Amino acid sequence: MNDPQILTTSTDTGSKIKVLPDNLSNQIAAGEVVERPASVVKELIENSIDAGAKKIIIEIEKGGKDLIRVDDDGCGMSWEDAELAFSRHATSKISSQEDLERINTFGFRGEALPSIGSVAKVRLTSSMDENRGGKLVAIEAGKLELTRQIGRPKGTMVEVRHLFFNTPARRKFLKGDSTEFSHIAQGVTQQALACPAIHFSLIHNGRSVINTAPTEQLLYRIAELFGSELAGELVQVKASAGDYHLSGFVSNPVYTRSNRTNQYVYVNGRLVRDKVIQHATQLGYSHLLPKGQHPVIFLFLKMDPALVDVNVHPSKAEVRFAFQNEVHRFVSQSIRSALSDSEKLPFVNPEREETQVERQSEPLGNAQETIRYDSRPETLVPYAREKFGDMQKSLSALYGGLGSPPQPSNPSGLDSVHIFEQKGTPISELMYSEFEPIGQLENSFIIMQGKRGILLVDQHIAHERVLYERFREAAKDKKVDVQQLLFPESLEFSPSEAQILGDQLELLKGLGLELEPFGENGFLLRSVPAILKNVDYSQVIREILEMTDGTALQKKYDEVLIMMACKSAIKINHPMDFNQMRKLISDLEETEMPYTCPHGRPISLLFDMNDILKRFLRK
Repeated sequence: MNDPQILTTSTDTGSKIKVLPDNLSNQIAAGEVVERPASVVKELIENSIDAGAKKIIIEIEKGGKDLIRVDDDGCGMSWEDAELAFSRHATSKISSQEDLERINTFGFRGEALPSIGSVAKVRLTSSMDENRGGKLVAIEAGKLELTRQIGRPKGTMVEVRHLFFNTPARRKFLKGDSTEFSHIAQGVTQQALACPAIHFSLIHNGRSVINTAPTEQLLYRIAELFGSELAGELVQVKASAGDYHLSGFVSNPVYTRSNRTNQYVYVNGRLVRDKVIQHATQLGYSHLLPKGQHPVIFLFLKMDPALVDVNVHPSKAEVRFAFQNEVHRFVSQSIRSALSDSEKLPFVNPEREETQVERQSEPLGNAQETIRYDSRPETLVPYAREKFGDMQKSLSALYGGLGSPPQPSNPSGLDSVHIFEQKGTPISELMYSEFEPIGQLENSFIIMQGKRGILLVDQHIAHERVLYERFREAAKDKKVDVQQLLFPESLEFSPSEAQILGDQLELLKGLGLELEPFGENGFLLRSVPAILKNVDYSQVIREILEMTDGTALQKKYDEVLIMMACKSAIKINHPMDFNQMRKLISDLEETEMPYTCPHGRPISLLFDMNDILKRFLRK
């Protein structure tokens, strides 16, 4: 039962609920709609697309903090509508409940312009007919400052200056100019993918970053934005079932990324983040992908607007399907069918065909090492084959390998010491010099013998530890050994990737990766660190981009060193002769942490002689 005293207090206090003034409510709405400069660009571009624009020019200054200008050749606005557009919930996109349930435009809430106008200085000019002129509307902090007639071509231009000038707390949380612009470039890329027939131009501080030619071919738009190399690795997807239509491209299973950055899914033309489609895509690849790898996808799902709700998220980035299971099954089956039926698409970028630089350029000169344990010997060492070939066969016959021998009877009644089932004992107190290499197991593990027993060393991660510590010290002292490429390698990136990469050139040079801007979003790779041998240099740089993902490279420096050491280290299934084994073990013993790799895995395992004797009931 309610306390009467509380009720009395509430009545005496009176109502405290108030209707907020428009400028304050618009600022609150802006908190959801306008997160950063990229949010403004997204909203303005969507308005231009809804207006039927065929050409959209986006000009940015200082990452969008000082200026965002979006100019289009769309249908334009009437004089009355130009001013009304800054009123909250004023929209030309919907007018009834039925319209809301069948949305086929990007904008429909009427929140974008008033939200932007409440936290910036905005000038809108628009005309429906250049012969009749147009109208200018100036808004500052949500207040109408100026309206007048002007002359301008058909279309609309919106200038947004000094974003968050009246909300310093919001402006303080913006990142650096480069980071903010990379988000803008990514957003424009997303819109340009969805509308290949529209000409997009993105300019930052006077420099052209994106300049796409209108096309009816999605594949050419992908090549423009991401490079012909990626476009050549794609498989076409085209399927229909009832109300659902799926089209686009997905990457060959061998062409993957370590994250989902290059996954673009559109529902009725709108970019979405949807777990149903994400899971369906992964399922479509089934067991074709390496662990931890993700495909590159450009998928467009079309359906009856009544079957999908786009009004579930402030930024419209999430959707809700009426029949999730149907969508999931349709997408996964369509991808699986495309991958099984299609071969990799042959693709040649006509503009770049004659200028392609042969990949995997060889470095000039060779690393000066007395003994190289990362080169494949011509033959296996006869001694290792003789001494351990028969032993390995015998062990395999008896125990099915070193993994899990059968359980012997125990006449003594004592518990057996299952040394093989225990996966060995990590060594942390022994010196590697106490053991002598006597062969390899599966060309992957160095077998060493000593008084204490048998020591297995994982050759890949042992070499990774050696390279990592050498590379780390060289980078710290700015003395990384560099090899010039005989033929510079041409690399292409998306606009947002190129922006991030361009800001990290000095740090990358400190790692031995010398890159030079080449073209709009391309670079020439001129040198590589000497430790990088037999690797795809472009893949190394792309992985660095994925690891940083907009974060300053300095913060991910150690992770990058580990990745490069891992890629450069000798691999499993790589035969080694005795000199190479001894050299690797000697180098490993000189490292600071010779018992674990940079990822934390054990490098070596000891099978103790006493335990071996117990296992054979000899002790």
